[in-house]
Amino acid sequence: MVMRCSFTLDPELLEAIDAFAKKGSIGRNEAILELIEAGFASLEAGKEFEIKKQRSFEEYATIRRDVEEMKGLVQNMRDELRLVHHTIESDYCKEARGVPYQRRSLWDYMKRRD
Repeated sequence: MVMRCSFTLDPELLEAIDAFAKKGSIGRNEAILELIEAGFASLEAGKEFEIKKQRSFEEYATIRRDVEEMKGLVQNMRDELRLVHHTIESDYCKEARGVPYQRRSLWDYMKRRD
C-alpha cells in the first residue's frame, strides 16, 4: 500500500539528504526513501544505534519567535524609559527656572500686562 506523508525538515538535514541524492544520482524523494529503508534494515539486523535527541525545526522557530518578541519588549521598555527620563528632566528644568511672575516683582508683571 502506498501512502503519502508530509513532514518538515531543518535546512541542515535537507542539505545532507540532497548531498546523498546527488552522490547517488537519484532524486530527493528516492534518497529519503532509501535512507529510511537502510535505517530499518540496520535496526532489523540487530545493529544498535543511538537516536539523537535534537530540537525539532518547529521548536527552533518557536524559540526564534520568542526571542524576537523579547527584543521588541526590551525596545519598548527602553523607549518608555527614555520618555520618563525626558519628562523628569524637563520637569526639573522647569522647576529650576520658575514661573515668570515669581521672578519679577509684581509691579513689573502688572506693567507689562497692560
